[in-house]
Amino acid sequence: MSPDLKDQWISLEQPREIFHSPVITLCAEQFECRRTGAKHEFITCRTCDWVNVIALTPEQELILIRQFRHGTRRTEWEIPGGCIDRTDASPVAAGIRELLEETGCAGEHARVIGRVHPNPALQGNTCHTVRIDNVRRISEPRLEETECIVSEAVPIKRVKEMIRSGEISHGLVLNALMFYLYNRETV
Repeated sequence: MSPDLKDQWISLEQPREIFHSPVITLCAEQFECRRTGAKHEFITCRTCDWVNVIALTPEQELILIRQFRHGTRRTEWEIPGGCIDRTDASPVAAGIRELLEETGCAGEHARVIGRVHPNPALQGNTCHTVRIDNVRRISEPRLEETECIVSEAVPIKRVKEMIRSGEISHGLVLNALMFYLYNRETV
C-alpha cells in the first residue's frame, strides 16, 4: 500500500475565510511541503454537498433538464439536482425533493448509485448520484425564483448520442450518467 501523502504537508495556520456568500466560502491556508520545504498558500472552496438525479420513466427514458448557466453563458443539458439542504434527511431525500421541485416528477425505489468529490484540489464536498425509477409527472414544477428550467423525457439511446456529440458537457452530469450506464447499484 502506498504511503498517505497527507503527511507530506504541514499546515502552518488555521484556514482564513477570505470570501463568503450564501453558496460558497473561500478559505486560504498556508502549508509547507515536507519533501521540499516549499511554502504555499492554498485557496479552497467550501460549499454544501450536492445531489444529481437519474430519473427513469417506465418507458425507460431519462428526465433531462435544460437551463441557462452563467459560467458557460449557454443553455446546458443536465439532470435534476442541486444542494443538499440542512432540512434534507439524506442525499436520497434531497434527490426526491430536487426532482419534484425542478420537474414536478416523483417515482419509487430511490437510492444512491454513486458518489464523487467534484474537484478535490479546491473543494471538500461530495456530489451524490440518486437513481429514482418509474418516474411520472405528478405536479407542476416548483422552481426557485432564480431557476428557469425546462424538463424533457429523453430515450436512453438519444442520451448516449448526446454524450458522444458533446451536447451534454456538464462534468457532474456525465459522471452521474456513467454511474447509471455502468449499472453501478451500490457504492
